[in-house]
Amino acid sequence: MSLPRVVLFCPGRGAYGRAELGFIGDHRRPGPVADVLQVADSLRESGETITELDALERFRPGLHLDGVNAAELIYFGTMFHAEHLRERYDIVAVAGNSLGWYTALAASGAVDPGEGWKLVQSMAQLQGEVRGGQVLTTVVDEDWWPDPEARAELDQALAATNAKGEEYFIAPSIYLGGHEVLGGTDKGVAHLLENLTKRKLGKREYPIQLAGNGPFHTPLCQATSEAAKDRLADLRLRRPQTHLIDGLGRVHSPWSSSPSDILDYTLSTQVLRTFDFTACVRTALREFNPDVLLCAGPGSSLRAPVGHVVLAEGFRGVRDQQGLFAAELVAVN
Repeated sequence: MSLPRVVLFCPGRGAYGRAELGFIGDHRRPGPVADVLQVADSLRESGETITELDALERFRPGLHLDGVNAAELIYFGTMFHAEHLRERYDIVAVAGNSLGWYTALAASGAVDPGEGWKLVQSMAQLQGEVRGGQVLTTVVDEDWWPDPEARAELDQALAATNAKGEEYFIAPSIYLGGHEVLGGTDKGVAHLLENLTKRKLGKREYPIQLAGNGPFHTPLCQATSEAAKDRLADLRLRRPQTHLIDGLGRVHSPWSSSPSDILDYTLSTQVLRTFDFTACVRTALREFNPDVLLCAGPGSSLRAPVGHVVLAEGFRGVRDQQGLFAAELVAVN
């Protein structure tokens, strides 16, 4: 019996929270990823190791949401989870959201687990030096269909904020299905939050300022990009072993992709330009026609954004949440 064909999506910042404590321990198994985690733990100069952070009984925001800690917890959690998922699914393509792009490089075989860890750690350190923040908001209604009023209000708030000058810069950071992440200066973030109406969708109230996040995927990260090119110039990147979908919705295939192009995209384009996760999912549907869209852990943060795109595309004739959940097209484990 053949395994279900899936596209695997790797999560970004915010995927590791209170409910994810112990995720690495639950999924850890001997192998290359475990070997790299052991090295990562041994090189910690102070504080808890990644293994110890994952094993703490209480979630400590100051530790778990620290830029480097959060990035490594998510990277190792997703890599271990992917190993388990390969036993049950035929992974035909891999993509990721924001930080998840770095994990996708490793999960697709474009870098080995050690180089993937080096990339994740380096980018988290460099991005932590950039001032500014991110805001998460939504432009869909309770049924996950586009909300024209929310869209218009967001566009107006963005224009009004930027009209105040460079110190108030704010721009789309991530297109996330029916959600949108905006990145900008501290003043830009504050002004945007003041000018957006509070909206509740499910159990969550928007907009939300994302804790510990900088203005990723915007021109404000120019210094990060330049430093990354210098620090990671020798990153051992090769053609992926599985199709890889980037944040522009482009496919990098095992037989025709360019490692130098992927490296330039990784250290330049996606650092400075809006990360279009919506385009990733759209490409996954149109190019690979998967049986399941698989959202790797930690957490289930990508389930709703992936579902938003499925509905917008009318994939397999699905046009509402009831049909989406009944069809089981989006899985989180």
